[in-house]
Amino acid sequence: MKVLAIDTSSKLCSVAILEDTNLIKKLELDNGLTHSETLMPLIQQLLKECDLTLNNIDLLVSDIGPGSFTGIRIGIASCKAFSDSLNIPCVGISSLEVLAYNIKNDGIICSTIDCKNDNCYFALYELKNGLYNVLQEPCAMPVDDVLNLLGTQYSSNSISFVGDGISNEKLCNFYTNNADLNNFEKVPCSYLNIENLGIAGYKKFANQNKVGEDILPLYLKKPQAQIQLEKKLNKISKMSIEDLESIKNVLDSDFDNFWSYDVLKDELECENSYVVVAKNDENQIIGFACLKVILDEADIMNIVVRKPFRHNGIGSILLDNLISYSKNLNLKSVTLEVNENNLSAIHLYDKFSFDNLGIRKKYYNGESDAIIMSKQL
Repeated sequence: MKVLAIDTSSKLCSVAILEDTNLIKKLELDNGLTHSETLMPLIQQLLKECDLTLNNIDLLVSDIGPGSFTGIRIGIASCKAFSDSLNIPCVGISSLEVLAYNIKNDGIICSTIDCKNDNCYFALYELKNGLYNVLQEPCAMPVDDVLNLLGTQYSSNSISFVGDGISNEKLCNFYTNNADLNNFEKVPCSYLNIENLGIAGYKKFANQNKVGEDILPLYLKKPQAQIQLEKKLNKISKMSIEDLESIKNVLDSDFDNFWSYDVLKDELECENSYVVVAKNDENQIIGFACLKVILDEADIMNIVVRKPFRHNGIGSILLDNLISYSKNLNLKSVTLEVNENNLSAIHLYDKFSFDNLGIRKKYYNGESDAIIMSKQL
């Protein structure tokens, strides 16, 4: 099986072709140009030097992050374009898993990437009999919390550290405070090896019974555009009866009459419901969202953004707030229903790693199906 691996998650633009897990050829470029300018010519050059065309490729693999938000989107978009046009399966691999593949000895692998201010992107793997098993899914975490987790839960294991997310000084202190570690190793490698990306992608594809996937960026830290948007928002806060009264007369015109005044008022008075509003710097309500807690699960009832403010990331901010609230309650999952025709909402939930559980036929007005989606917390 011929594998084309693409990594645009850093300043380095890298592509490689493998035969299963064996590298045939790789090319890397760092000339100061953007990946949108360099990626396609680099792929063309690689194929030419290997005497191949895209029609000879059996699997596409893309780094999905964490890394440069813009770069990651370029790599994934290219993979999807090739996949859709040539019917080639594709898979996505996180940068943290690519780093983990630098370790070849059995044991625990702590993979980290620096994300500034003494925080890091972090994932934990166990290598056993040639298989890299995920112990901790990728996340953004303070370095001290990562070391505390390792010290309390994995201190009796052999641990290998790879990546640039934890300083040598903190690692030395960690080793001093955990003298019962069976083995401790810092691998001096923060380099994302394009060959490892291809190998990881091939193994994932093989383990999934040769079924590709719809790859999406792995956003562990908010994009700068969203950070700037949140700065413009005055606050996300629980909806008050005064807030509801202020939008009573525009629920139909500005919010598509998604919920009536009476229904919203009932939710405000329900002790199991959580209703929040988003306001801009003029204290104007530009969106609201509601969830209801049922046993150990949260059911998202709605996320609505005011018409003039749509497609600006406000829905993402509201959804992120609902998920954070649910996590703080130690709930197990968040569930919702979405109209099959609401493609922008479906894309939003996909971005937040919601899974498709099934459908409810003709749920909306006896015409459109509802897609049931859920996210484990």
